[in-house]
Amino acid sequence: MSDTRLTQKHLEVIQNFENLLEDGIANQTMSDIASNLRVSLRTLYEIAPSKEKLVISTIDRILTNIAKQALGSLKNMESSVDKLRTFTKIGNEAAGPRIQKYAVDLTKIKGADEMIRSHESAYIDHIKRLLEEAVEKDEIESVDTRAVAIMLGTVARIFSKKNHQEKLAASAEESANMISGLIIDGLVKPK
Repeated sequence: MSDTRLTQKHLEVIQNFENLLEDGIANQTMSDIASNLRVSLRTLYEIAPSKEKLVISTIDRILTNIAKQALGSLKNMESSVDKLRTFTKIGNEAAGPRIQKYAVDLTKIKGADEMIRSHESAYIDHIKRLLEEAVEKDEIESVDTRAVAIMLGTVARIFSKKNHQEKLAASAEESANMISGLIIDGLVKPK
């Protein structure tokens, strides 16, 4: 899905498809999806050549927009620790509950796992850069920033697994934010 070839109508269809995805479309055909979106099948195929590509590109778009929002929210912050807290909180929301809404559809689609891993890797890399910045500014203790970034970057996904969710006292997102906060607080140098 390339934004350069998409019309305003296509963008509206994509937005509506994002909403439809939240309800799940695992058993729907492209024809069913077009009918639910009240667009022609042709319009849907102009956006993506298959249901799988439509799902992958739409979720990729959702995650890319969340990443842009997260990075944009850091612009006016001076403290690297504050940036890290904000970034991981937004990431925990995206990687946890938001992406889990699409889990059933994603498990059935070839290439979806690779796309999710790519976003997770970029997320972890950015957390690592924020940690390195915090070390340079002497805001946190010197640590293996890759190890901490991997932990912070995967905690929401781990808690979002159904077998873990059932055992948590709070939501997956709240639990991920608590653990992220504990990790970050443990790194902060006393003032």
